[in-house]
Amino acid sequence: MPLNDTALNYGNAAIQVDKLKYASLHLSLPNSSGSGTTSAARKLIVWDTAASGDMIATTDLLFTGGASLGTVGWVGFWDAGPTGGNFMGYLSVTGDGAFNASGEYTLTGITITGTAS
Repeated sequence: MPLNDTALNYGNAAIQVDKLKYASLHLSLPNSSGSGTTSAARKLIVWDTAASGDMIATTDLLFTGGASLGTVGWVGFWDAGPTGGNFMGYLSVTGDGAFNASGEYTLTGITITGTAS
């Protein structure tokens, strides 16, 4: 039998607490150590309760200190912040992919979809 959503939710909850704590923005596709970050500082992720095997964060993350109108292509995940720690992976950014003229970028949600098959 494949893992069910309950099992995935337990695993997701542990990952959220210990491993996917901070988000970074990236100008280029990150390598295994998280290369290509923007000048904006990492932000603490506020995860919702894992459900249906998915990890979702609905609280917006406001990044500041980026280059005016600079490109954002990926969001990276870290187990520590604001610096140091281990890079855990990334997702592509969809929608608006640029800092505004003031060097601000709002990430309006994160969804990491799990599967029970």
